[in-house]
Amino acid sequence: MATMEGSLSKWTNVMKGWQYRWFVLDDNAGLLSYYTSREKMMRGVRRGCVRLKGAVIGIDDEDASTFTITVDSKTFHFQARDGDEKEKWVRCLENTIARHGYGYKCPSTLRLDSVKPSPTMQDFDKKLAEADAYLQILIDQTKVYIIL
Repeated sequence: MATMEGSLSKWTNVMKGWQYRWFVLDDNAGLLSYYTSREKMMRGVRRGCVRLKGAVIGIDDEDASTFTITVDSKTFHFQARDGDEKEKWVRCLENTIARHGYGYKCPSTLRLDSVKPSPTMQDFDKKLAEADAYLQILIDQTKVYIIL
């Protein structure tokens, strides 16, 4: 049984960017299925689905129409037609996640940058120093094998 269905754009990759998809939220199964078009949904040709058990909804206060779903260490990015449409989807998704347990219903004030903090220059410098140390180890090991 579909709780909600309609069009959203889904971020696919850097090459293709945002792609139109037809989404169907099944509250009973706890799945958000998507199709390349409504017609393909009518024919049962599903493009993919997102399991919502244990999912986290991310809200970006900077952009009124986008949100994310993070589940099983994977983040899906969505864009609604406008802020009102986004709110409808987020409300239904949060209800489905809560219904299926082990999920986390995000407060409406949650910002995406609070979910995953931005790296600092100190973090960058530390990673760079680690990479340099590993590079030096590889160079030293290569020299040993060349001599042998």
